[in-house]
Amino acid sequence: MRWNAVLCSVEEDKGLLCLEHDNTLIRIPLRYLPEGCRAGDVLEIDISFSPFRTLSRMQNTANGK
Repeated sequence: MRWNAVLCSVEEDKGLLCLEHDNTLIRIPLRYLPEGCRAGDVLEIDISFSPFRTLSRMQNTANGK
């Protein structure tokens, strides 16, 4: 799944993103944003499901790790 977001502002160590499809605001640490991006830049956000890592995490949790 992919969204576009505008970097509305940069505040200390966080950026404020505005999702284009519904104007939802998200605060995100700057370390997760591309280096050199500035307020007004449009960013593409990709989110995907990782079934194998999910299964591994569930197994580790069940084993007390």
